[in-house]
Amino acid sequence: MGVPRPLPWALGLLLFLLPGTPRAESRLSLLYHLTAVSLPAPGTPAFWVSGWLGPQQYLSYNNLRAEAEPYGAWVWENQVSWYWEKETTDLRIKEKLFLEAFKVLKENGPYTLQGLLGCELGPDNTSVPTAKFALNGEDFMTFDLKNGTWKGEWPEAQAISRHWRQQAEAASKELTFLLYSCPQRLLGHLERGRGNLEWKEPPSMRLKARPSSPGYSQLTCSAFSFYPPELQFRFLRNGLAAGSGVGDSGPNGDGSFHAWSSLTVKSGDEHHYRCLVQHAGLAQPLTVELESPAKSSVTVAGIVIGFLLLLVAAAGGVLLWRRMRNGLPAPWISLRGDDAGALLPTPGLPQDGDSQDISAFPATA
Repeated sequence: MGVPRPLPWALGLLLFLLPGTPRAESRLSLLYHLTAVSLPAPGTPAFWVSGWLGPQQYLSYNNLRAEAEPYGAWVWENQVSWYWEKETTDLRIKEKLFLEAFKVLKENGPYTLQGLLGCELGPDNTSVPTAKFALNGEDFMTFDLKNGTWKGEWPEAQAISRHWRQQAEAASKELTFLLYSCPQRLLGHLERGRGNLEWKEPPSMRLKARPSSPGYSQLTCSAFSFYPPELQFRFLRNGLAAGSGVGDSGPNGDGSFHAWSSLTVKSGDEHHYRCLVQHAGLAQPLTVELESPAKSSVTVAGIVIGFLLLLVAAAGGVLLWRRMRNGLPAPWISLRGDDAGALLPTPGLPQDGDSQDISAFPATA
């Protein structure tokens, strides 16, 4: 069984996190998306978790590694020493509960059990908890904060709830996490990792054309490695608005995002078009011109040269490793302590641009 697609109930909350859904007011959230499958494919995890701070994934976990690990830009967050040990301990408990839940289901499955747990800061800095569960894509159970237990109308929900209540302190730990641990972690990330949330990285842009149906071409405007995720495309023909096209967007593994939009035009008319992009990392809207075939060839050559340079660097690394292994110094390397600050773009720099939404794009999880 492959990794299931986001469930309808979970997708609604993930849309809060990812680009494509404009909101009148931005509130920071800390959400854990947990997934367990009863019949995992060989070599794939039976349980995995992604943790999200606002629009950025900050945590990953699966039962094959059994270690909570920072993700994306949060690798460089200055957390307290025991933080990730605590995350690991909590997620191992969740892993046990989720995988044991399959034992009380009468049929053999296959089953996919998912949970969305976390909290959001309200306008007055109060914490609003979230605790929802789904079975095979159907919303079937929630955690009742008032009674401190899981509830649902389905027989499967009642069976899982009974089984979880029998586990030592499972319900009290769930209540403690939602009301206390989650808000504390969220505020801790705000204190220690605010630079990641305020990070602004402008997009790298490209506008290309390729043949489409007979007599038509497809223009594709692509944006790479930008943050925050809100971005707006517009196509211009001879300087006049020609629509936003149809496209998509999604997260990269380093905390940044990518997006693209395509527009079908008449063949031979491509050179009249430009792509206009607006983003918080840009001081002003950027107009992208159509990439010529010659430029594309230069890009390919640049990739080849870059690959060759990478091979040379790798060979140099092997020589350095051998030299240091033999106890010889490496005087040609100079690394100061303050050089570590160049690992990420300098966060929080003043920007003139305002964040825009990709209102035409569905979000991807």
